[in-house]
Parts: sequence; C-alpha cells; structure tokens
Amino acid sequence: MKAKTLVEILERDVIKGNLDLYRNLLDTTNEATDPVWKAILPLYINFSKDEKDAFLNFLKVVEINSVSHVLGLLDGTIYADGIEEDFILTTEGSNEIINENLQDLFIELVEEE
Repeated sequence: MKAKTLVEILERDVIKGNLDLYRNLLDTTNEATDPVWKAILPLYINFSKDEKDAFLNFLKVVEINSVSHVLGLLDGTIYADGIEEDFILTTEGSNEIINENLQDLFIELVEEE
C-alpha cells in the first residue's frame, strides 16, 4: 500500500464515513440512552438547518485535526510525551516505509476538498 492510498482511505472512511454516520444518526434519532447523545440530541433537534450544518462542519474539523495529529505522531513530526522511538509503518509483504509524510499528504487531500 502506498502512503497516498492510506490517507485517501482514512479521509473516505474516517472523515466522510463518520460524518455521514453522525449526520444520519442525529437526523433520525429522537431519543438516546448514552449520556453524550442524550445531551446533544435535544440541542441538535432544535438547531436550524444552518446551525446543523455549522455543527457538522465543526465535527469535520475536529475529525480532520484528530486524524492529522495521529498521522503526525506516526510520521515523527509531532512530539508526544512517552513516545521515544520512531514508528516504522509498512504493510505485510513490503518493506516500503509509508509513514514519512502521511500528515502532509492527508492535509493536502483535505484541503483539495
């Protein structure tokens, strides 16, 4: 697997896929038992269409920032207390290292959207 393919899959499944899932759940759920959902659902239901769009755009930004941060950790471009060694990310059957610029590739991809 190439690095570009990995970030395309992450963007498709983690960012777009989760956002579609959240949008669908928020638009179709009327009551929930999970405390987080119980708290946000009444707010979301009472949002205007523009407020719903703004809320979902905010979720998208949070998701993008989270994935970008993890990719930066894997690339070694972001420091985290407790990570002292470099990660080497390969796929089974290949010695090609794919985590040298994952964060940059991901950011470029989401900025194109």
